[in-house]
Amino acid sequence: MATEAKLVGIKESWGLVAFARMKGKMQVGDFKDKEGTPFKSCIFTDASGNRTFVSFSSNLGELTPREIAERKDSLQVCALESGTYKLCKQGENNWQDVDLGL
Repeated sequence: MATEAKLVGIKESWGLVAFARMKGKMQVGDFKDKEGTPFKSCIFTDASGNRTFVSFSSNLGELTPREIAERKDSLQVCALESGTYKLCKQGENNWQDVDLGL
């Protein structure tokens, strides 16, 4: 079941298993960005062949398929306001610490 995230930039989030039930089989693939820098991304493919790309959050880092399977119950997929998806640790947020010099 989807839950509403209260963090800036995140529209909605799902547990990884729930997201896979909605979006289909999950795979991890190798890609290159516009500058040619390689990166990994998760790809969910449903029965109709529709693909949903889910990138790894920078706080999580790239995981292997085995690591994802082992941690599946502690991972979530977040839909961002930009229309993209990120794989994150459950409870992970986008807040960053700010050193205010106090």
